[in-house]
Amino acid sequence: RWQVGPRDLALLGRRARDLAQQGLLGGGSDHHDDTESILSALEQAVADVDPTEVVSLLDALEHPGDAAYAPAALERFGLLAAELAYLRRHSDEPVLDLTRRVVVTMGLDVELMATREFEHTSRRDQLGTFLDAVAGYVDVDGDASLTGLLAYLQAEIDQGAGLEQAVPSDREAVKLLTVHKAKGLEWEVVFLPALMKGVFPSDRVTDNWVTNAAVLPADLRGDRSSIPQLQDTDNAAMTAYKARLSEQQLLAEDRLAYVAATRAKQLLVGTGHLWRSDLVRPRTPSSYLRAVLAEAARQDRVMVQDLDPGAVNPLVSSAVPQPWPRPLDPDGWVRRQEAAQRVRTAQARYADSGTYEDPEAEALLLDGEDVVAGWDADLDRLLVELTEARSGEQLVQLPRQLSASAVLRLQDDPEAFTAELARPMPRPPSRAARFGTRFHLWVEHYVGPRLASGGLGQQHLIDPDDLPDRADAGSQDEAELRELCDAFVAGQFGGRTPYAVEAPFSLLVGGRAVRGRIDAVYEGAGPHEPRFLVVDWKTHRADDADPLQLALYRLAWAEAHQIPLEEVAAAFYYVRSDRLVHPPGLPGRAVVERLLAGDLP
Repeated sequence: RWQVGPRDLALLGRRARDLAQQGLLGGGSDHHDDTESILSALEQAVADVDPTEVVSLLDALEHPGDAAYAPAALERFGLLAAELAYLRRHSDEPVLDLTRRVVVTMGLDVELMATREFEHTSRRDQLGTFLDAVAGYVDVDGDASLTGLLAYLQAEIDQGAGLEQAVPSDREAVKLLTVHKAKGLEWEVVFLPALMKGVFPSDRVTDNWVTNAAVLPADLRGDRSSIPQLQDTDNAAMTAYKARLSEQQLLAEDRLAYVAATRAKQLLVGTGHLWRSDLVRPRTPSSYLRAVLAEAARQDRVMVQDLDPGAVNPLVSSAVPQPWPRPLDPDGWVRRQEAAQRVRTAQARYADSGTYEDPEAEALLLDGEDVVAGWDADLDRLLVELTEARSGEQLVQLPRQLSASAVLRLQDDPEAFTAELARPMPRPPSRAARFGTRFHLWVEHYVGPRLASGGLGQQHLIDPDDLPDRADAGSQDEAELRELCDAFVAGQFGGRTPYAVEAPFSLLVGGRAVRGRIDAVYEGAGPHEPRFLVVDWKTHRADDADPLQLALYRLAWAEAHQIPLEEVAAAFYYVRSDRLVHPPGLPGRAVVERLLAGDLP
């Protein structure tokens, strides 16, 4: 990605080794010039050390020293170090969010979409599949961390078959998949490559628990009755056990070969290879390839005969030296260089004249201007998103519908409330919430049959959205609930007939709907009292209720019945102490509107 040449990488590696030596020997001592002794000392020094405190290549990137680097390499070292430093500041993010941030910061998604060669090979589908794999890991591991994700990926490399890959879904596409994945499927033409001895069938045994500590012992497996078992611990028994595992492995390969050969409806093509670049001796055809060749010969359909492999690997003797780093596609590289040069020219023009426009450039036609205007609009949006992402601040849109408890949280702690909106998280079950809900249901049943004539009917169901409103802390068990109910019956509202209980409301404030339920509403007891009294039950002991809750209830009741706000009083009733508290100066509609508009601190 950074196109750093071998010479500059060698200088950077030497710088990292020097920094490691200085860290080990206390300031750049020259007593250990031997590389092996330095690396050995480094290995011992970091054996029980936090990896984040170990001198590494990253330290050399941040402090490359004064070696004879190429100017372009130095510039790229600085850019890479800054990028990694930015990503490290977000290392405590959720793993999936961090993975997406790495992809966006690297520009990998844009690269895959903008490069024609990558677009044709569906690389973006592979990236999406990788992100799905990370999401799957997060779903399984509740305490997912970056270290855990890296360990999971390493385990897939060491013990698994690799991550799933995106496969084409079009019927005309060529599909590349394993025999296991092909079970139950059929195609007109099927190719079986690598039908060579040691490849397919493979005699490599991977489930020998005697030699592989990652394998579950055979006698502990659920299928132990159908697999070989170790009979003794002597050498002969070990050898016999290994032989039986090899036989079982070949039998499993035979089953796979049967599946593979029967996937073809019309044409089955079997192929093999004699040489690979890493082989010293040529491979020999497997029994599967010989069987395919025999059947093809019977049908007179042999496409390629065996060739003399020779004594020398042609892939090595005739290999053309390849440059490293591997050059990019020539056409794509030219396009990138031209685009980069145009950007540099425009930047220089802006520094001189204050404009990016080239006065000598030919004027665009109207269609071209429309296309460029679309590009400019897209760039402006992307730059705004990038600025917001790197500023550490995120704009959160306030929902069009809010519960009364949400409005209270917004006033009490705006930052925590917006954080909940940006990343909603489930709340843990609360015994206090269940206790408060049970008390309110009991009050409904107790006072419901005695509702005032013409009042609202009994409400037996409580909206789940309002359950957080009922989280009155401080009570858990049955005895306490019974005491609370007895206190209510003996208190000032025990024998009083309510006008309404659990009255739902929807209040339109500042273009947003605020929903909730009022615990109880009573008619005024005397001519000098307000027409209605809105009451909210409080079952906890602390006198810390938020008056804004009563203000919302009062405003909603007044507007629903089209009466002046002064004709509605509001109070908290603390059931345990039989106290009715009227908070003074309850705010009206204007204050609530300013709160939802963000004008209040």
